[in-house]
Amino acid sequence: MDALKHHHIRFKQAPVWGGAPEWEAKISEIQGVTRVRIDAEKGDCLVEYNLLKCREEEIERRLIEAGFVLDESLKEKVKRGWVHFTEENEQAELKHGRTAPCCGNVEEIERRRKMGK
Repeated sequence: MDALKHHHIRFKQAPVWGGAPEWEAKISEIQGVTRVRIDAEKGDCLVEYNLLKCREEEIERRLIEAGFVLDESLKEKVKRGWVHFTEENEQAELKHGRTAPCCGNVEEIERRRKMGK
């Protein structure tokens, strides 16, 4: 599993302030972001980041704070939700040395189940 991620975040509207260089600089301030390219005409933000330091969810939040309106089509909402879910698990796995973060310690779970907790 690679800690370097590349994602396209679709948006419907760019902020009224500044332009691509200023917007890209704002997103680049996030720890872990290594590259940002924003194409306002296409409504696309290509971002490269280190999953050990940030997740797409944080980048989306910063886009919204900067004035972007994200694409809220069903396809994009499902895609973003899936990325959030998988990145949370991948990040935990990378940080904790390849244990299954979504399942935890199976023996401990079974022990608690038997105890009725």
